[in-house]
Amino acid sequence: MAGAPAPSGGGGRVIIIKKKGKGHAAHHGGAWKVAYADFVTAMMAFFMVMWLMAQTDQQTRQQLSEYFRTGVFSGAPSVLNGGSGIQNKAYFDVVGQSSIQPETQAFERVAAAVRAAMQRSMAEDPALKKLAQQLKVSVTEEGLLIQILDGSGDDLLFDRSSSELKPRLEQLLAAIAPILGRLDNKIQVHGHTDAKPFPTGSNRSNWQLSFERADAARLVLERNGLQKGQVGGVFAHGSSALYNPKDPFAPENRRLAILAVRRGMETYAAQGVAAKPPAAKPAPPAPAAAPKPAAATTAD
Repeated sequence: MAGAPAPSGGGGRVIIIKKKGKGHAAHHGGAWKVAYADFVTAMMAFFMVMWLMAQTDQQTRQQLSEYFRTGVFSGAPSVLNGGSGIQNKAYFDVVGQSSIQPETQAFERVAAAVRAAMQRSMAEDPALKKLAQQLKVSVTEEGLLIQILDGSGDDLLFDRSSSELKPRLEQLLAAIAPILGRLDNKIQVHGHTDAKPFPTGSNRSNWQLSFERADAARLVLERNGLQKGQVGGVFAHGSSALYNPKDPFAPENRRLAILAVRRGMETYAAQGVAAKPPAAKPAPPAPAAAPKPAAATTAD
């Protein structure tokens, strides 16, 4: 800035420059605290999810997966009105999942998934249509029953007297296996034949043939999605349990049956009989009646 003229009489001016001292830099804001808090929250949520996954079985994990896909807990018509979700318990029950996901509902869902898989397979390979039409899926007292019939006399499943599965049958079993693998129930594989006997003098029988076919199916299922140790048994029935008893030689009697057994029914299902209610205890014998006193007699 300009100052007063110089005292020496010179014509120049004295210029005085004033420098303002720089202040300290402003402190950083608190944005890093927000970011750090978000990080800690995310890590807490991550470890919470890991803990929940460690505490749940496969069936409950499937239910959680459906929830994140659909936004609704299975078996809960309403979370607000007495459903089996959160409102009536105030927490998600990861231990007592049977009250949320009854066994029958699980079987119904798997049955629907099997049918849907067959529809997709037929769309991808029209040659599977005839075989898929011979697939019978039902929920029974013993569990989820899947039957594959060798109908129409076309030898869809295997050649006559042969235990080798045809490629289309292997393809169908491979599609079913990962769906059954979602269940925690034991899986039984049953083989059946028609009543046509082997030629006289043959060392083979329908019992042996039905077992070989069922065991071959078991191997395909285990290779394509069943859990380790999930198979509870392979059973041969020969022609002792015909699908069409009115025609013992009918092609539909040649079949494979895959049963996801209800818990507690494994023994009965293996024997091929329905569960029996416990026998009623015999009623205790009635107490003997007290002898009547003899009638008094009077002298005439």
